[in-house]
This record gives sequence, structure tokens and C-alpha cells, in this order.
Amino acid sequence: MLGLMVLGLIFASLITASVVGAYGVTSATRSGVQSGAAADAGIAAVRASLYQIEGCKSPEDTGAYSAAGSQTSPKYDAQVWFTLGELSAVGNEWFEGCPLALATYVKIVSTGYAQQTGVNGAAVGDQTTIEAVLKYGNDAAGVALYLYKGGTVEANSEFIMTGSPGAGIMVKDGDFTCAKNNSEIIGNVVVTGNLTLASTGQACSIKGDVWVSQLATLGQGKVEGNLSSGAVSPTLTSGMVGPNPPGTTVGGTYTQPAVMPAVPPWTEIGPLFTRWKNKNGTPYEVKTQCNLTDRTPGGSTSLGGTAVGMPVIINALGCVSGPTVSSNTTVRLTSDVVIYANTFDFSAVNQLNFSSSSTASHRIWFITPDLNPSDLRPSCNRALQGDFAVKVGFTIADRIEALLYTPCAFISTNNFSWRGQIIAGEPSAVKNNPVFAFAPVGIPGVNLTTGSATSVLPIPQPGSVVSNREVSY
Repeated sequence: MLGLMVLGLIFASLITASVVGAYGVTSATRSGVQSGAAADAGIAAVRASLYQIEGCKSPEDTGAYSAAGSQTSPKYDAQVWFTLGELSAVGNEWFEGCPLALATYVKIVSTGYAQQTGVNGAAVGDQTTIEAVLKYGNDAAGVALYLYKGGTVEANSEFIMTGSPGAGIMVKDGDFTCAKNNSEIIGNVVVTGNLTLASTGQACSIKGDVWVSQLATLGQGKVEGNLSSGAVSPTLTSGMVGPNPPGTTVGGTYTQPAVMPAVPPWTEIGPLFTRWKNKNGTPYEVKTQCNLTDRTPGGSTSLGGTAVGMPVIINALGCVSGPTVSSNTTVRLTSDVVIYANTFDFSAVNQLNFSSSSTASHRIWFITPDLNPSDLRPSCNRALQGDFAVKVGFTIADRIEALLYTPCAFISTNNFSWRGQIIAGEPSAVKNNPVFAFAPVGIPGVNLTTGSATSVLPIPQPGSVVSNREVSY
């Protein structure tokens, strides 16, 4: 009998230890969720303050933020850092405090604290530290793909537009077709016109919300978010949550008629070189050049300012065929580069790559100016201008971000890879394995988010998120 009592006590103690231990783990999980949410709240609060004119003054303010917390509000401590260089540059240094006007990136480090700490020594989740790195500057970059007259994508297209403000693709006055063979669009889509998804072959998938002012023909396609349109085929029930009928998926709610977001007007960009200045106000160097690979004797593939690292404008407006380059060429940027030309015809060029000459990141702008600056619509003068056309293997490599502005069309035939933004006026088309990833580039002196505005933002502001991660300091 005594033995049974001893065994019972042993089992009871084991059960008690198990329950207590489990409670400790559960409480640690709970506190981890709370401290993580508090750290996120710190990131959001600091980021919001950096959009305000008096939100974070430098050097008067230290860039330190805190919230005491309560039963209904989070507790966190956060600190702002900034850098004047590129993240990939050797010896790049971070400075603690509010960002200077010349800052290129900001870093927010936020430590959040749990409202209810762990018990029984389970303190692992009591506090969480999150680090967010964001771009910093004056330009409102606008959306990833602004196709004024619409366009077509097909054949294994991949468009990754997470972070693009408002929508990844915007069509102002035209139709958009996502055609055959497994195309994928990650981001929201706004079409002031008709939308057509492929009716045969592997489906086109839109992983976001979609607004269509007229008819949305879904075919075998998928809209994983909400759909709002003037009409739809096949017929869907307004207010119904998908999947709507077999073969067609609307993951969210369908609404009719469409309630359309605002699509900004066409932004008029003329041949104005004086808009281009670096952060301390120095104008970009201007060069006249037709062959992109003949900058120096011997046909060097480097392209950039006379002084390494200093930005340059390549004026190719007088080049009848636009800038030229040979097949199987890598153009290595030594600085930021702006190319003005009436046409960019690379349709006879195979394997053209734009990359960085070092570990530093650079930007490149391809600009065909709109020669009618007063009508707020694209004006492609076919007597003087042509499309941006690429053939096989056009690549914007890592550490390069590119923006195309043309009142004409963007045409890609095979295997293009682009990181940045595209703004095109006439119906555009890409097919056969294109890969596009959004990165905010913008144009100095222009607010592309609102379209026709011609002034820079009044103060530098945080831009896109470069990284957001939990860290241990």
C-alpha cells in the first residue's frame, strides 16, 4: 500500500511539473507575440514621425523614441540611425540620430516589451528587437508599372510588385490582358478599361486585389484577392466570397459596379536636364554619346561620369537610331546614369546586361521625352520617336535599379529581367519568361504618385522597405 502511495506521489509530481512547464512555454509564446507586436508598433510610430516636417529634427533630436505602455497600448524603445552611402559600399557607416537631408537610408531599431511576461523562468519572449531598413529621399516614385494605354503579358511572365503604392499595375485608358502559359502577377491591378485573363492553357494568377472599370473576362484565371468591375464574365454574384464558379476563382469578394481607385494622369517629362542634381545640389554632368560601349578608347563597357561615382546624363537625342550597343555586352555602371533618347531600339541585340562595376548600387534611367508637354497624355511622335524594344536576354542585374519613361511602347520578346519601374504611353507587350520586380526609383522634381505634380517632396521621407527582421543586439 505504501508503495502505491509513493508511486502516486511520483506520478503526481511529474504531472504537476509537466503542467507547470507547459504553462511556462505557453506564457513564453504569449509574451513573445506581445513583445513582437510592441516592437512592430515602435517601427510604425517612428516611421510615421519621419514623414512629418517636425517629426524628427537633426541634429537637435537624438532620434530616440519610447512608449511607456499600458494595458491597452504597447511598450517599446526605438532608435533611428542613418547612412550617407550605399548599403553595399565597403566601409559604409551608420550614424545614430535623426537623418540628415543627404541621408540615403534610415534604420529603425525597436525593442518591444510584453505586457505579460513569461512565468517559471520562461523569459525568452519578454522582449523582441526588430530592425527595419528603409530608403530615404525626396522623390515620390509612383507605381511599378504605369501603362497609360494598357498592354499584354504572357508566357511564364512573373511580376513581383509588393510595396508598389496603391497598385502594382495601373492602366489609365486602355485594356490589359494576362495571356497564356502560367503568368503570375503579385500585387494589385487597376484597369480603367477591360481586363482579360487567359481562357486556354495554364491560368494567369493575380495575387492581389483587382479593379476594372468595364468588363473583367476571367477565363481560367485566378484573382486571389477582391474583384471589383463594371461587368464580369462568367457571371459572378456581387458580394459573394469565392471560389466563384468552377474554373474561375475570386478569393475575396466580388463587387459590382466597380468602385475605382484614382489613377494619376500622365506625367509630362520633357528634355529638361537641369532637373537632375545630386543631394548637395550639384548638376549632373552631361555627355553626348551614341555608342554606349565607346566611352573610352578600346571600347570599354564602363558607363558613368568622368569622375568615378559621379552621376552623368547621356544625351543621345541626336542619335537617329538611339543609343547603340553590340550583342553579348555587359554595360558596367560606375555611377548613376540617365540616358535621354528618342528611341531605345535593342531589338537586334542579344544578351544585353546592365550591372554595377563594383559592389556599390546604382540607378539608370531610360527616358524618351514627351514632346507635347501640355496635354497630360502620352504623345509619341512617330516621325521622330520609337519604342523601347528589347529582344533576347535583356537584364537589369543585381545592385542596379532602372526606370523607363516613354510616351511610346515597351516591347519585350524573350527573357527580360527588370528591377525598378516602367512608365509607358502606348499599348505595350512582354512575353516569353519576363521577370519584373518593383523597386522605387522615381524621377527628380516629379511626384509620380500623383502624376502631373512637378515639385519635389518638401522634406526627405522614408521610401521602400529594404529589410525588416528580428535581431539580437
